[in-house]
Amino acid sequence: MKDILFYQLFEEQSSTYTYLIADLQTKEAAIIDPVWETAERDLKLIRELGLRLMYILETHIHADHITGASELRKNTMAKTAASALSEVDCADILLEDGQVISLGEKEIKAISTPGHTNACMSFIFEGMVFTGDSLLIRGTGRTDFQGGSSSKLYESITQKLFSLPDETQVYPAHDYHGLSNTTIALEKKLNPRVGANRSAQDFKKIMDELQLATPKKMHIALPANLGCGKLEIVKTMNPQIILGIPTVSNEDVFQKIGRVKIIDVRSFEEFSGELGHIKTAQLVTMGSELTKFLENGDRFEEIVFICRSGKRSSQATEESIRLGYKFTSSMAGGMVNWNEKYLPKE
Repeated sequence: MKDILFYQLFEEQSSTYTYLIADLQTKEAAIIDPVWETAERDLKLIRELGLRLMYILETHIHADHITGASELRKNTMAKTAASALSEVDCADILLEDGQVISLGEKEIKAISTPGHTNACMSFIFEGMVFTGDSLLIRGTGRTDFQGGSSSKLYESITQKLFSLPDETQVYPAHDYHGLSNTTIALEKKLNPRVGANRSAQDFKKIMDELQLATPKKMHIALPANLGCGKLEIVKTMNPQIILGIPTVSNEDVFQKIGRVKIIDVRSFEEFSGELGHIKTAQLVTMGSELTKFLENGDRFEEIVFICRSGKRSSQATEESIRLGYKFTSSMAGGMVNWNEKYLPKE
């Protein structure tokens, strides 16, 4: 690899790996899965090395972080490339399975590897494959949202990725255990989900039994990434969503009365006071009472948390997500907004 450049970079908050690759003869470079928070770091490195950033390659529409694509595009002439199935209208290049991109005198081959999402791509370059969230080190991506499919992911890994030469170096988009890379041979042998000739049925059973929390930034990351990480999209969103906390409007809660569990986390005095409370709301005061409720609750029940202004309900929602709840949200603006809109109360 004397005539190429390769950097593996890390973003701690989301445990995301970003990869910078280049042809040293022409100084043309590509970056794979950049992160918004570390875009300035990446730009500085690109400039220090005297590279010309040609491409920003997205392995998929990320749910756990905002892409740095928009920030990089502002400061370079780079083109964004994503799967044609991703519905990213702002992408300059919509990639098809098997499409080849020239990088100086080298080539990057894009292969479709759906399953984690329906629009996942892996990129092959000079004996390396960048697998995004499809194949991880001793693991795989989840398959429970964004058009995920355990059968598709199993096929993508066993029929496509495992057909690459055994010595191929595998570089995923994430690792949570301090590892940096693996090989196709090692994953064929040691991967506990798809290695050692495990069947599609084995894999489906494993994936069906996982109980994973929703990514904290999912409700901001998905819309932002569909817009190539444009800051303008982020700035117009509810501040609670920017913190990664799902929110619902007063009107949505009103429509859902009787169909979802409404938990009011205020004190008894507030619940019975001037602002009143929503019909069917259950009082579970913030603190030890709420902690006990969350520890013993149904992780798959749809719950809306309510408070005076939205701050405590956001904290309750964040804690519920940390504990593995799948369908919780905070009512934006709390009972103050509810009263301002003259919605019914008790």
